[in-house]
Amino acid sequence: MRKLRPHHPDRYGFPRLARARQKRHHGFATGDLFHASIPRGKWAGTWTGRISVRASGQHSLSTPVGRCTVSHRNLRLLQRADGYAYSYRQEVTE
Repeated sequence: MRKLRPHHPDRYGFPRLARARQKRHHGFATGDLFHASIPRGKWAGTWTGRISVRASGQHSLSTPVGRCTVSHRNLRLLQRADGYAYSYRQEVTE
């Protein structure tokens, strides 16, 4: 088993530095509810679900069907993540 070492410890062994962390990327936060219109590719179509943000802009969208990767350009915000778990229903296609 490998022993984990903290990054940049002080002389007593405690971590001295903390990683710089952003909570929002491209204006989006993990847990936000979105509508995605993906024009082409494997996941082409319209999807509704929650996202997990990434700094690259290629966010992960969780839908009732599964997970897909979507660009921040193809997302439309429906509900910000406010600590409550909301349910959502299937898209109605006509």
